[in-house]
Amino acid sequence: MTLDALDAEGEITYYAKTDAANSRSSPQGIVRRRIDEDRMDDEAFTRNLRWEPTEYLRRYELGHNDIDHVEITEIEAAAFIQSLTRRLTTGDAES
Repeated sequence: MTLDALDAEGEITYYAKTDAANSRSSPQGIVRRRIDEDRMDDEAFTRNLRWEPTEYLRRYELGHNDIDHVEITEIEAAAFIQSLTRRLTTGDAES
C-alpha cells in the first residue's frame, strides 16, 4: 500500500503541512507537487488513503499561508502514509 501510494511519474517534491501543534515528524498532512513534461499537479494524501488534487500549494503561493509546510523526503512521506493507513484501518490513535 505505502509503495503504491508513492508510485508516480515525473519530478516529485513532497511537503509536510506543519503548525504549532504539528511538526515535520508528525505533520498535519502531506502534499506533493508532480511535474511531468509541461504539466504540474498538486495532490494531498487524504483520509481516503489516496492522492487527491489540492489547491494548497497554489493558494500558499498567493498568500493564503495560515498553515506552513516544509519539504520532506520520500521516506518521510512513506512513514506518514503508513502511519495514517494504520490509524484509519485499525483505529490505532497511537500510530
